[in-house]
Amino acid sequence: MNKRLIIIGNGFDLDHGLNTYYSGFRKYLLNNKYRDNYAIIPSPVYDHHGEEHFDEDELKNFLFQEIQGDGDDEWSDFEERLGYLDFEENLVSLPELGNADGNEWHDVDDNEDNMHNAFLAFSHLTDLFIEWLNSIVDDYKDDYKYNKNVNSIKTKSKFAKLLTGNTEILNFNYTNTVEDLYDFYGVNHIHGTLSNEDIVLGHSQIIDTEERFLGADDIIADIEQSLRKNTNSIIKNNTDFFEGLCDIDEVYTYGFSFSSVDMPYIIEIIKNIPRKAKWFLHKSKYEVTNEKAYTQKLKSNDFVGAIKEWL
Repeated sequence: MNKRLIIIGNGFDLDHGLNTYYSGFRKYLLNNKYRDNYAIIPSPVYDHHGEEHFDEDELKNFLFQEIQGDGDDEWSDFEERLGYLDFEENLVSLPELGNADGNEWHDVDDNEDNMHNAFLAFSHLTDLFIEWLNSIVDDYKDDYKYNKNVNSIKTKSKFAKLLTGNTEILNFNYTNTVEDLYDFYGVNHIHGTLSNEDIVLGHSQIIDTEERFLGADDIIADIEQSLRKNTNSIIKNNTDFFEGLCDIDEVYTYGFSFSSVDMPYIIEIIKNIPRKAKWFLHKSKYEVTNEKAYTQKLKSNDFVGAIKEWL
């Protein structure tokens, strides 16, 4: 019997009825009373234990405006957006220092205070993302609980047939849809799960160390680094999993978009599977549209086996 690896992305959950489009997280952050066109950095207040608290609407508005930038409204590349944050509206640049009152150190102090608050604000991003995604999952489970026919509607028979004792799953989603719907537990959640609240979000951009904002540059670098997905470390922590792919005959992808932030894992898989292994791309509307691009990404990263479609 063939040994297979199934790689699961967000399209898997979407195909099973969960409304996990990243545009939903956009609406979640936008659903507040401010809806400003300016990303005002919120200032926290501190309780008697010294713990900071933000006004939730101010916090959501700031994060929304920073992540939104000038890009499209769909947020389809949400994680990549985190590598292109622009705080210029909130800071005094080096050429402008001292223009207001002749004392550039006031501007430096303001820059430092603003970016310190921005760092604290972005430290809540993952918690807000978890809160949003949990609401999606809860709605889904309510539907599952009260609709007796939901199982027959939402499970996919051709996917279920792939789930044997010789199947492993690498899941990029934070949900337990595979476990809940298919009672299959050979799943490696490479970026964590909602149930453990240990999820990993982040971009893959190289950090730009250009000096532009005296008093703020170091903190900007800290923010960018805190939002960067350390794929090398994650791969190292999963060495046993990747090295265990040495006898894989077939690789299936389901709802996986081959985004640049996740390509290091694909490269690691290609390095470890046999050269004779076959790769099957799921024949959904979205994946068929991008089939040529996905095929090119595999071939350009040294995959030499056959590439086919499956449904």
